[in-house]
Amino acid sequence: MTAVLYALLALAMVLTIVSLLVPLAERLRLPHTVLLAATGLGLGLVGDWMVARGPSTGVLGDAFEGLAGMEVGTDLLLPLFLPPLLFTAGLTIDVRRLIDEMSAVLLLAIVAVLVCIAGVAGVVHLATGYDILICLLVGVIVSTTDPAAVIGIFRDVGAPKRLSILAEGESLLNDAVAIAAFGFVMHLMIVRVSPDIGEAASTGAAAPVMHVLQDFLGGVVFGFTFARAAMLILSRLGESDVAIASVTVSLAYLSYVLADHYLGVSGVVSVVVAALTVAAYGPTHLHPRQWTALRQLWHQLDFWSNCLIFVLASMAAAQFLPHITWLYIWGLLAVVIGAMLARVLVVFGMLPLLEAGRLVEPVDQRYKAILVWGGLRGAVTIVLAMVVAGDTRLPDAVREFTAELAILFVLFTLLVNATTLGLVMRALGLNKLSRVEVALRDRVLALSRVNVQRHLRQVMREHNERVVGLDVDPDSAGDAEIEAPPADLPLELRERLSVGLLTLCTQEKELYLDLFEQQTLSRRMVALLTARADRLIDAVRDRGASGYREVVQSFTQPDLAFRLALWLHRRFGFGWPLTERLADRFEILMVSQDVLAELAAFNLNSVADLLGADAEERLGAIITDRQELVARALRALSLQYPGYAESIKDRQLERAAIRFEAAEYSRRLRESIISREVYADLRRKLNARRKGVSRRPPLDLGLELAAMIARVPLFGSLDAAAVREVGRRLRARLAMPGEKVVAVGGKSDAMYFIAAGEVAVHVGGMTVTLKEGDFFGEMGLLESRPRNADVVAAGYCHLLVLSRKDFNELLSRRPGMRAEIEAVAAKRVAETGAAQ
Repeated sequence: MTAVLYALLALAMVLTIVSLLVPLAERLRLPHTVLLAATGLGLGLVGDWMVARGPSTGVLGDAFEGLAGMEVGTDLLLPLFLPPLLFTAGLTIDVRRLIDEMSAVLLLAIVAVLVCIAGVAGVVHLATGYDILICLLVGVIVSTTDPAAVIGIFRDVGAPKRLSILAEGESLLNDAVAIAAFGFVMHLMIVRVSPDIGEAASTGAAAPVMHVLQDFLGGVVFGFTFARAAMLILSRLGESDVAIASVTVSLAYLSYVLADHYLGVSGVVSVVVAALTVAAYGPTHLHPRQWTALRQLWHQLDFWSNCLIFVLASMAAAQFLPHITWLYIWGLLAVVIGAMLARVLVVFGMLPLLEAGRLVEPVDQRYKAILVWGGLRGAVTIVLAMVVAGDTRLPDAVREFTAELAILFVLFTLLVNATTLGLVMRALGLNKLSRVEVALRDRVLALSRVNVQRHLRQVMREHNERVVGLDVDPDSAGDAEIEAPPADLPLELRERLSVGLLTLCTQEKELYLDLFEQQTLSRRMVALLTARADRLIDAVRDRGASGYREVVQSFTQPDLAFRLALWLHRRFGFGWPLTERLADRFEILMVSQDVLAELAAFNLNSVADLLGADAEERLGAIITDRQELVARALRALSLQYPGYAESIKDRQLERAAIRFEAAEYSRRLRESIISREVYADLRRKLNARRKGVSRRPPLDLGLELAAMIARVPLFGSLDAAAVREVGRRLRARLAMPGEKVVAVGGKSDAMYFIAAGEVAVHVGGMTVTLKEGDFFGEMGLLESRPRNADVVAAGYCHLLVLSRKDFNELLSRRPGMRAEIEAVAAKRVAETGAAQ
């Protein structure tokens, strides 16, 4: 019992100390982990000194005694500390932006781990002469990275957000790959050291690559499935924050334990995928307040885990630091050189290849240098090192060499790299304001002085008071001469346009967040729209106004999810994904239309005096062009799906009304006008209404075959049996605006009937518009020759597709239909010949 009390005393002491280090780290502008490592070393040295003095009494002596007894067994380290570390990292990442950068993140994560393992193992082997397998184990342990310091610098200097996403995503997947490699190398080590164990496990390692692949894919499938099941539970827990938090904690630990111990797949990958799944689906299933509370809880768990790991590891390091030999010094230098060379090779060798392949946007060389020098190691590296240190199946010399070398490298990156990261930033000039920023600062200061002076005189006029420090008669205060506005910015128009676009993009993001706070926009929509705003900001920083236009133009094109939904519908007839994507597009366009109107006003009122009239005019033109793109796209959708836009708008208004009513009820309760019982009853009714508008109105694709066939005059004379026969042969298809349905010279494999919408036929230098009820593509089938025209959808078009085989069979049974199609074809040939 006494030992438990001493341990609790030690835990309270450590948590108090590490909490006091937070403001100190902010004041010193150092990562919190640096001070944690230094504190752990100090506590370890003080503890050794107190033990050397002999038994001591008092609270402090008992606390250090409890601290010395806080040893976590190797079988508990991974399942205790890894789930909260990995789950928090996955939960706090922007999943939508991560998906945008996924190809680059995957390549960097996998290649970075392999290059680091190989580089560190090779250099350590050459420097120390240790067996290459032991050196590989060292390389695996130190291949994980902690991006916190780098992300903090990127945020401070205004680097593109995609760099932070790249660093976060690489680190998260890097950890998963490294831990999987750690298990594989540990298996090889145990097989070599203990042949009996190796024979018992040899069947599992007969095909190591397939085994690792099975572990990885199995972890992905289980983590996703388990997290989706958890989301079903979370959405049914009401407003209980504690219950939601408890389920997510259970999810993190169960996904690790069940996958690793019972299913034989990667528990680490399962936790990472589960966290990413919750991060993707949680915001749309939980109330914003609940989502914020959940993230705060996981930040707290991550803080405790990091602090305990660093303090315990640093205390252990303090015991062997006074006794290290030249072997460990050479080994540490070898690890540093190997890791740095590997990082340089990946950042300066791999990133340019990804840039050339357009997988990532170009990255400034200075930011690459920060990525290299900021490759710190953190809690995951320490956990793996402590696992090795406590694994008695390995020889003592191997455990000591591997664990101590890894912990020494962590301390090196914290005490050398982290503390000098600011110096590197200053040496690269990242701490200085650019010429544009200096000019903006001076302009804002001057404008602020003029506006403050004007406001003070307005106050004097209204209140007829003498303002201290201004020798002005109150009666004539409003007519006093005001300092002239400052001169225009000493910047080129191109630079002022970039500044203005960055301001507008930032304001656009804030407007989306305001709509979310007002509960008129779902978290899923706000995540998608703010991610778009971030892409615009990155594009302006990279390529100025041209980059902005390119990204805006890309918004009008179907994204990967839309193209996948379209393919599923055309290939397998699955309509639900396409319906969701079209509804998303409706809502995005409607919100964008409102936000762009506010941006136009903001540009006129707030940007003109800052950047000049010519810049304001150009920015206004850019906004107008974007408004026209949005209006054109929304008009195309509304023509095909009339009434849906009004349904979305009504839903937004109803959500706003519910929010206002909730605020009114809360005010009445605070003023004691209504009792808590009445308030609870009102809230129940309000929640029922809120549940009714929580789901978006359903969108009908309008692709039911019977209804589409009825809109084609050619089929109007058919009886019910004939309609059913035709329906079995026709296939519904949705054509997107601007999509080329038929191309000149293409294979004539089908003809098309227009059930709704319009297409433009480009043939022989002329353009013909076909509308609902018309058909095209028949000539190639009748004459068995390639296409002679381009047919482009003028908007969203509902088409009925009849394949060549079905065309021949259908017309052979219905000569009247064949005659009508041939007559139309002959008329078109004659009209085309006459026009030419």
